[in-house]
Amino acid sequence: MNDDFYIGYLPKSPAGLAKNVKRIVLALLLIGLAAAAEFIYDQAPFAASKFEYGVYREYTGVIEEWPYPILRTEHSSFLLVAEGKHGFAAAVRGLQGKGVRLKASLIERGEDRMLEVVSGSLQETRTNTQAEGIRQIGLGTVHLRGEIVDSKCYLGVMNPGNGKVHRDCAVRCISGGAPPAFVARDASGEIRVLLLVGSDGRALNREVLSFVAEPMFITGELVRSGSNLILKAEPVRFRRESGIKSATFCIR
Repeated sequence: MNDDFYIGYLPKSPAGLAKNVKRIVLALLLIGLAAAAEFIYDQAPFAASKFEYGVYREYTGVIEEWPYPILRTEHSSFLLVAEGKHGFAAAVRGLQGKGVRLKASLIERGEDRMLEVVSGSLQETRTNTQAEGIRQIGLGTVHLRGEIVDSKCYLGVMNPGNGKVHRDCAVRCISGGAPPAFVARDASGEIRVLLLVGSDGRALNREVLSFVAEPMFITGELVRSGSNLILKAEPVRFRRESGIKSATFCIR
């Protein structure tokens, strides 16, 4: 007779069988814990970004309409977007170079800053703050590999704000007017956020929707406008790439 044979209606299983089951359960538990630890270790850390949702501050400065709405203050510059998945171009139309006051929540990633403007808070200041246009500096032709993202989510509203998992959200934000950006690495290996416009300086929104969240190779002209880097390129020349390494670019 086999003493290790277990009959279900008995209160206990045989000692030898119970010992084997315990060993198997313990081994499976350890394997599960090891797999979980491996997944956690391989998980990329979240970017050092933030969105001060529900925190509103007052900002004053000068509006720049090109290439996308920007508020230039005494010490910094901020891309402007509306609440939700909407851009802010319509709200600042005709305010180029004029002083304004507004309330907004800060969106920030590294040195790149954006404001989500509270609806109805934009006011032109009585002081006529007509400012000289920001000098644009051409940095030459660049050949870059990177990814097209919607700048609002990438700079802090969502984390992560790029990649395939974020594609649907990015498409809705860009089609709603959020500035599209091209994310690439410079010669030092640092990630740079380049505002993406056409070769003629036009805003690119719906023209780039089919390229969002894919590895892209883009040739274009790099321009510095104040603290912003702008990549002027034509969507018809964009190339989907998966294996090619891009030339890095220098910031001067």
